[in-house]
Amino acid sequence: MASLILMGFLLIMNSLYFIKQLAGATGMASGVNCQGFIMGNIAAVMLMISINISLFAGIGKWLVYKLDYLSMAVDQIMDGKYPVFVEEEGIFSRLESQFGQMSRRMELGFEELRREKENLHALVTDISHQIKTPLSAIKVFNSLLLEEGLCPREEEEFLSRTKEQIDKLEWLSEALVKISKMEIGMIRLKMQPADIKRTILAAVNEVYSRALERDIEIIIEDLQSTSIYHDIKWTKEAVVNVLENAIKYSENNGIVNISMERLETYIKIDIKDNGIGISPHEIGKVFNRFYRGAAQKVVGAEGSGIGLYLSRKILEEQGGAIIASSSGEGQGSQFTILLSISRYVKITG
Repeated sequence: MASLILMGFLLIMNSLYFIKQLAGATGMASGVNCQGFIMGNIAAVMLMISINISLFAGIGKWLVYKLDYLSMAVDQIMDGKYPVFVEEEGIFSRLESQFGQMSRRMELGFEELRREKENLHALVTDISHQIKTPLSAIKVFNSLLLEEGLCPREEEEFLSRTKEQIDKLEWLSEALVKISKMEIGMIRLKMQPADIKRTILAAVNEVYSRALERDIEIIIEDLQSTSIYHDIKWTKEAVVNVLENAIKYSENNGIVNISMERLETYIKIDIKDNGIGISPHEIGKVFNRFYRGAAQKVVGAEGSGIGLYLSRKILEEQGGAIIASSSGEGQGSQFTILLSISRYVKITG
């Protein structure tokens, strides 16, 4: 386009120059000027054609280079390699930038798929391990019950043990369903303003009978009626899991203390027990899926290591957190729950 404009401009200037020369000439001089004008125009046209051919060849070569570069980039992306594009101005640079963004998104997508595949493999392995023990026990008890010669007391004992293992499998399956729904986003938390004190008391009421069976006293201190945005059902589930953990690993006649404190941006709920405690090297593992400690009381107690993991997931989905602390084995444990109060309303009365 630029060359065409330039050629037109030169032709116009040449014509004006010819008209000016022609106006001041007569006879043979005018013929010479006319011939000079024609030759000048021919020369100008040839020059413009040469310039256009050179520009076209240069631009064509540049276009081929850019297309080859983009083609090689596409091949690299298809091979799982993600090239780095240099940001410049121009349409091709914008295309390169868009290719760069696309390759980055694809890289992140494949990385996410790889992590999900690893998580799925770990989950299947964990589930297989957790189900294997109760199923083996049920098979043994069933085989013994099929044998003849058992007295009624022995039959009753094996049936009772079989029921315990079946109950364990049922609880495990329900917990796994909750975890899977939480992890893949099937559970939508219903965040709404509600009194966190009532949520905590509802959780205490759910575990109170189990505490009575063990003569464990639950002491509640400094609970304030404060409305914060949280999912009532799932937050109660998180607190219940922590309380059940405290009751399970405390000695008979133990104490579980619950207190609450309002910080600048969080409500802090402390659940403290005087149970078996947590060793320093296990503090960072207690919230891992299916993790159970090596202490004898932990090994001998029922459970699958899902409760605390689920509590952590529930609280983190709401922008909160949970922290475990302990002075060591036999020194009791404390679990600190943090819930955001970025939007809260104090309840009076």
